Amino acid sequence: MPPRPRDDGLSEVVGFVLLLGVIVVALSLYQVYGVPAAGRENEIAHMNQVKDRFVDYKIALDSLWVNSVGDNMKGVLLSTAFDLGTGAPATGGTAFAFPILTPAGSGGTVSVQSGGASLTIDTGSTNVTIPLGNLIYRSSNRYWVDQTWIYQMGAVFLSQEGGTTVRVGPPLSIDKENDTVSVHITPVNITGSAYLAGSGPVRIETRLLNTEPYDNLTGNFPWVNISIEAGDKERARAWERVFREAVRRGDGIPPLWYKIGWSEETAYLNITGPSSNGEKTPDVILKHNRATYEVSITSAASLIE
Repeated sequence: MPPRPRDDGLSEVVGFVLLLGVIVVALSLYQVYGVPAAGRENEIAHMNQVKDRFVDYKIALDSLWVNSVGDNMKGVLLSTAFDLGTGAPATGGTAFAFPILTPAGSGGTVSVQSGGASLTIDTGSTNVTIPLGNLIYRSSNRYWVDQTWIYQMGAVFLSQEGGTTVRVGPPLSIDKENDTVSVHITPVNITGSAYLAGSGPVRIETRLLNTEPYDNLTGNFPWVNISIEAGDKERARAWERVFREAVRRGDGIPPLWYKIGWSEETAYLNITGPSSNGEKTPDVILKHNRATYEVSITSAASLIE
């Protein structure tokens, strides 16, 4: 007599399939919600680190020309480092990059370029155009908004989807002194040509080249016109806001004493002082420092990473 059919083996197979389905659903939900959330947190933290490095970089460069007396600081080298992205270490790798339970790493590019932007100071008797250069970091984020950090003439700018804003101001101050206007500006020029992309660490090395002031730019003048060819429209508008903030801090400078605006890729600040009706009274005091740097970019990857 044949044995009676039993369902024990079938129930075990069904249970295993159901368990496997639950695991697949859980992993899918984590990939859809958990992995992007972790990736955003990593990229936000990395962008904050990049911001801190650019702010530290600005403070370090300012400290060189502020403390420079004669030639004692010329040739001094400053070095700073940060990671281009949140990806794997630059010296290690695997055959496959298929993230399942961990977010994919981001990357970025950093570049330095001489020129690309320029500052013009016109006093009527002297007209000087000074190249500024740029140090730029551009992110390649996967889960969060991309950001571009720019160091230009001692200022730090942030560009993203909403436009360009000033995170740290340049060395520019405007003050009212009785019936005169005092303008103090430090043209910061960085030179170099380098470009590096990836996700690993990079090292930015900066050397002070020159702090000698420009000829005939310090003194009393009937008017002073400062204009910046920024390189793009959004940055020009940001420089226009920089000029307005500088005048606003100037303790009650009358609006008739200056004019601020921007056009295409150029922002300008024209300071005439209290003189009017065509008078050429030297009631604008211009003071300036100078800082010229040489910048290089090097990969900081090592077997220790």
